Amino acid sequence: MICVAAHAQTQCPGYVETEAGSAFDIASIIRDAGSPRSALDKLRSAVAKVNAGGGCSIFRDRLACEETLTLANKAIVALQTCSSPGTPRSTTHG
Repeated sequence: MICVAAHAQTQCPGYVETEAGSAFDIASIIRDAGSPRSALDKLRSAVAKVNAGGGCSIFRDRLACEETLTLANKAIVALQTCSSPGTPRSTTHG
C-alpha cells in the first residue's frame, strides 16, 4: 500500500514557478493535505479568501500579493491536471 500512495503523489509535479522565478512546492502541500485533491481544495479556498477580502489591493505590498496569487493559480492548474484520473506526470515547471 505504501507504493500506491507514493505512486499517486508522483503524478503531480514537485513544484511550479512563475516567470519571475517564484516557486511553489506542490509536493509539500500534497503531503500536508494528504492528497492532490485536498491540496487543490486548500489552495482554492485560500485564493477565494484573498479575493473575497478585496484582493491584493488591501495589502501593503500589492505586487508581492499578485505574484503569490499568480503562483497559487499555477499550482491550482497543475493540481487540477494531476488529480484527474489517468493523467500522466507533467514535466514542465513554468
